[in-house]
Amino acid sequence: MKVISVIGYSGSGKTHLIEFLIKKFKTEHDLEVSVVKYIHEHRIDEEGKDSFKFSEAGAVFSVIKNKFNQNAIYLNKKISVDDLINWLKKSPYKVDLIIIESFRDVSYPTILCVKELQDIQVQLNKNVKLISGLITLNKLSKEREDQVPIFNIQQNFERFTNIFNVP
Repeated sequence: MKVISVIGYSGSGKTHLIEFLIKKFKTEHDLEVSVVKYIHEHRIDEEGKDSFKFSEAGAVFSVIKNKFNQNAIYLNKKISVDDLINWLKKSPYKVDLIIIESFRDVSYPTILCVKELQDIQVQLNKNVKLISGLITLNKLSKEREDQVPIFNIQQNFERFTNIFNVP
């Protein structure tokens, strides 16, 4: 199972890129993809809803399911992203690739999405293997001095798969 991290400021193209990767890996490579997203600003569950009340009452898990086969599991415990990944690995459901979004302090191969050149240096870390996002709409594709390539993953998917060794 592979894990790929995606980081970048809001509005840099992360969601668009992740949606593309999910669809591409699912339809063309028959891979099962899971996503773990870090949410900075708001709660996951809505205050006043039953699942929220159950968690607040002390339930370790609060699981909801609807008639559309949509399920959500709320875990009311402090847990690291590595623990979440291990939990997904042990899942009874097949998972080939996990994409984690907005976790900056992880040691997984990372895609940095940016909109502007000046957004790169402040976010760059040793795990960034390529730079993509809205910056590539300007037809910008180059090798940087630090050897981190910048390119549009949708246009250069094979190059991306070679860098990240998937599938």
